[in-house]
Amino acid sequence: MEKYVVFVVLYVVVIALMLYCFFISKGSDRGWVTFVQKHLYILLIILAANTVSFGLSMKKKEADYYIRRQDVDGQDKEYTFKIATDEDVGGFTLKVPPKKLKPKEAEEKLGQAFNFLDENIKGDNASMEHVTKDINISLDYSEYPFDVEVRSSDYSLVDEDGVLRNDTEQLKALGYSEGDMLSGIPVTLNVKLCYGELERDKDYSFTVFPREKSDFQQMVDKIQKMYERKEQESLYEEGFKLPAEYEGVSIIFPEGEGINPGMILLFGIIIAGLLLFREAENRKNAEVKQRQQLLQAYPWFINEMVLLMGAGMQIRNIFSLLINDYEREDREKGDDYRLPLINELKHARHDFEIGMGEGRVYYELGRRLKLPCYIKVLTLLEQNVTKGSKGIAAILEQEEKNALEERMNLVRKAGEEAGTKLLGPMVLLLIIVMLMIMVPAFLSFA
Repeated sequence: MEKYVVFVVLYVVVIALMLYCFFISKGSDRGWVTFVQKHLYILLIILAANTVSFGLSMKKKEADYYIRRQDVDGQDKEYTFKIATDEDVGGFTLKVPPKKLKPKEAEEKLGQAFNFLDENIKGDNASMEHVTKDINISLDYSEYPFDVEVRSSDYSLVDEDGVLRNDTEQLKALGYSEGDMLSGIPVTLNVKLCYGELERDKDYSFTVFPREKSDFQQMVDKIQKMYERKEQESLYEEGFKLPAEYEGVSIIFPEGEGINPGMILLFGIIIAGLLLFREAENRKNAEVKQRQQLLQAYPWFINEMVLLMGAGMQIRNIFSLLINDYEREDREKGDDYRLPLINELKHARHDFEIGMGEGRVYYELGRRLKLPCYIKVLTLLEQNVTKGSKGIAAILEQEEKNALEERMNLVRKAGEEAGTKLLGPMVLLLIIVMLMIMVPAFLSFA
């Protein structure tokens, strides 16, 4: 009875849990109670599994075991048995081979197997007297469960699987003459079928001829012979011509003698891909360069804003003044690091001219410039429109100091990058100098 305790305890626990959660504590806000109430199907599954297990454990064992063998074409199967007493536990494994044929059945099957071979051994050949294709020695093991042994009178010509090596070139390499190939080569295969101690064998004789070639292969051989003949006819000449077409068949010359259209197409695709990659890289480099130029122009922009706002000039007039001054300086000095900023200021001036609100102009200008430093200043100018200009001068002056420090950091960083870029050429020069010294030294010892 001890083995039934687990099933009984599980019944009690699950039923008690269901009674508590669905009747005693109905409406409770406890987390685990709510979980059980929402997942009633889990308890029902456990109860069903416990019931099935309990029923199987109560089932009486049969008086005997019945082991079903696999069919004659099956595999060995192993069964494990356990033996338990109050004192000890052990077990063993029983190996059960598949069903065996009775001697009379095996004899009949052997006869049927040889009859099958008599009808099918020629394979795709017309007859055994003219064999040009592989021999068929395969048997369906589920129908004929025999071990097959094949011995060939000439393994170099026919192997134990019935595969022929009868191409004209192969036959010549094996030492057969043209006469042998015309008259046929006799071969014998001995096929033995085994089933336990029962064995039967039979000889199958056939005549092998050269493998028949397809029309295409015959055309290839004909063109090859024609080319070889033309090559032999021009042994004492500088070169010779070969036709690019023979009997309506186009002949492709070796690679390197002409232009492959497929390679041209592939090359064009690669070039197009490289151009797209280059365009993307140029766009990326232009964005990086524009960002660097905007950072370089920021101190100048803040300094001019502080000076001109201190003089009482309006922002829209400051933008126009900066644009005009830059255009005059640009014609004289060719200075363009402020060009991206000037272009955006021109855009902002145009927005003023078409009547856009001042705050909106500053917002759009900051969105186009994208850099945090510009966004910060233009946000202050936007707030200046709505809240007044109190304290903006002090904030801009502090921002001017920060911009000067940032400019020094940019100059320092540019110097470090220049030094890093020069490192590669310096290493290359060092390697060249070392080679110039070491190569003559090694050559002098050689």
